[in-house]
Amino acid sequence: MIQLSAVTKVYNAGKQNEFTALRNISMSIDPGRVTVLKGPSGSGKTTLLSIIGCMIRPTAGRVLVNGKEITSLPERFLTGTRRMTFGFVFQQFNLIKGLSVIENVMLPAFPCGDPYGTMKKRTLQILDILKIEDKAKSKIEWLSGGEAQRVSIARALMNDPEVIIADEPTAHLDTKLSEEFMDILGEMKSRGKTVLIASHDPIVYDCKIIDRVVEMRDGTITGSENRA
Repeated sequence: MIQLSAVTKVYNAGKQNEFTALRNISMSIDPGRVTVLKGPSGSGKTTLLSIIGCMIRPTAGRVLVNGKEITSLPERFLTGTRRMTFGFVFQQFNLIKGLSVIENVMLPAFPCGDPYGTMKKRTLQILDILKIEDKAKSKIEWLSGGEAQRVSIARALMNDPEVIIADEPTAHLDTKLSEEFMDILGEMKSRGKTVLIASHDPIVYDCKIIDRVVEMRDGTITGSENRA
């Protein structure tokens, strides 16, 4: 589904603070599986996720999604691919305070132009799947950490993406909430979603739902283990 060929990312090229975050990365990500990028801080995990998710462009190399090269797409087409193909779960949740749960979850769908009633119905369905529909009208600042995490997942699912990308999703969660989060991802896997996670948390990479662990260090892939 996703293929990377000789992907390199250099920040501040030609300057004194030039930094190579990724070095000649080639890999493929199969559909319907859960893949973990494992490695210490600074290993390049987040940069690689950002390139795969069309949030930044590589300095060199090619990225293909469903056989279509996205590396050289104009920004407006890249935005469309990002919006409809990927759902993002961020480490800090990035929910908007002052808005309700349902308003936060609906945000990614507004640019798609669907009728409000259609968006609201889908939002409530997703919240029901994640067992948080009773919080639909609550303000974000009223939620517990676990509830906020579920809302961030609901938002990621709003446009029915093929791929869910999660960057250090358990970094601010305790053990119980981390395990609950992995259970939710297992449910998404059973629904046919492809899941890609960056994490150095053993609760994540030792979880039974994981199909593949890719180890990274210093911007390179140092190992890959298939578990299923």
